[in-house]
Amino acid sequence: MARPDRRINLAVARAIPPILLCIVVYACYVVTRPLCIDYLIHPLPKYHRGSRVGAGVAILVVFYLLILIVITTYLRLLYNVSRDPGLLPRASPPTKAEEPTEPSDRRHRKKGGHRRPQTAEKSDSSDEDVERGVGYNANGGAFPLDTSGLENFYTKDVFVCQEDGRPLYCSTCCIYKPDRAHHCREVDRCVRKMDHFCPWVGGVVSETSFKFFIQFVFYVLLFCAFSLIICATFTAEIKRQTRGANVHLAIGIGLSSLFGLFGLGMTLSSVQLAMLNLTTIENLNRRSAVWTLAIRVPSAMLSRLNPESRWAPTFRTITYPLPPTPLDPEAAATYQPPGERHVFAILQTLPGENPFDLGSPFQNLQQVLGHSIFDWFLPLKQSPCANRKSTETFYELGPVVSRLKKEAGLEPRTQQNPT
Repeated sequence: MARPDRRINLAVARAIPPILLCIVVYACYVVTRPLCIDYLIHPLPKYHRGSRVGAGVAILVVFYLLILIVITTYLRLLYNVSRDPGLLPRASPPTKAEEPTEPSDRRHRKKGGHRRPQTAEKSDSSDEDVERGVGYNANGGAFPLDTSGLENFYTKDVFVCQEDGRPLYCSTCCIYKPDRAHHCREVDRCVRKMDHFCPWVGGVVSETSFKFFIQFVFYVLLFCAFSLIICATFTAEIKRQTRGANVHLAIGIGLSSLFGLFGLGMTLSSVQLAMLNLTTIENLNRRSAVWTLAIRVPSAMLSRLNPESRWAPTFRTITYPLPPTPLDPEAAATYQPPGERHVFAILQTLPGENPFDLGSPFQNLQQVLGHSIFDWFLPLKQSPCANRKSTETFYELGPVVSRLKKEAGLEPRTQQNPT
């Protein structure tokens, strides 16, 4: 049964789009009839002035051009939110016979009240999106774990992981979560690069719709600014002439101010997040977040990981594929997976570092808005970050990951030219 707050959010999300449609219809009436027709083009006798057809036609053209752009971006946004929201498939929950039993030392830690340090991917108690309590660790854990789906991670070069090297896990959807995916309680599913649940657009804003959300709130800002200017200007003019005011224009001023402030705030905050290459969820603790990454150890360096080697790595490692069944520590230490081995170093960023920051606000914006001026202002193509063609990473990574590789010795050193 859905929780009350979830049902309320879903009901509000379904109700708001029709309400916005009614407001748009009313705005069209206010500008078309009381302002342009009854005051500018064919003035009513009470105004005692001549017609200004040019001004009225110009206002109508600009007004309907802006409202057409707003409606187009809103419909594009609604289409992506409803048809392609970036939801991840849910898996069947494990049976009671397959449910993992936690080791005794972990149970003791829970009784003692010990808490794990904060990481970039936090568990939300309200969502029950738990990324703990199952699986192996890098030192050789020993309780059952479903390893299906891990090949989507260890075939890449870098992915976000837990402290033991396994991908983040959602215990509600029973899946390993790709980088930057979060569980949304309103839709009860994990969403790729989820930004927030927005009742104004009737659903989840994610990697497939964040670009169109920015375009929508930006054009809402322009539309409301224009509407506010014309309503305020002619309201003041009418007041000077008749010592009264048109009630429809006064309401237009109020609505334009209200939605204009909304558009301004959402535009500034959304563009700022895009320039930092962050989502709203990631921004909540961005100054203290620590990202744990599994970074592939190059094949040429695997021999150096031999205990008999003189080179001592400063990081823990995890080898994929994982053992299909629980093994004791000694067996886990000597386990050799069949076929190709995928060895990853487990590295952590410094607090506040963002591995997805490409090092330039402009490049970060391009990941959301596109690589051409037409992509930035026309709601046609999806964001480049929603492209799933890369076989190396889920999302493009920046200088932070390059630095981690160099510090861990995972990048070949540049050979100096002999003098």
